[in-house]
Amino acid sequence: MIGILLLTHEDFGAAMLKSASLIVGEVPGTLSVGLNRGDDIAMFCDLVQQTIEKIDEGDGVLVFVDLFGASPYNAMAMASARVKNKFRCISGLSFPMLLEALTMRASYNLDDLAVHCMNSGAEGVKELIAEMGRM
Repeated sequence: MIGILLLTHEDFGAAMLKSASLIVGEVPGTLSVGLNRGDDIAMFCDLVQQTIEKIDEGDGVLVFVDLFGASPYNAMAMASARVKNKFRCISGLSFPMLLEALTMRASYNLDDLAVHCMNSGAEGVKELIAEMGRM
């Protein structure tokens, strides 16, 4: 099973996982690591590497970060040189992306799951009035 790791500011990732479990049930092989105010970035990088190693069952890990170029993203970039496990990292974490990752990870390999989740994230953005056919 592909592991799923959320790297976010504070408790955003933990709240996303809690909400996802309400819809899809248990979410094994999935963890969230939040970067809190005052955290040491080097220690956070070490924790990222250790968490990837912990949840990888052999099929790799799909890492979601909340914001491109922000500290969790940069920490993943720094840790990536030391991570020996196969992983893919997607920025711009959204609820549609996460739900697709959780429900489709048994159906895809890591590379295809990453592409599928990015597409789902883009397709999940809608404007109500336009969707109702009114302009």
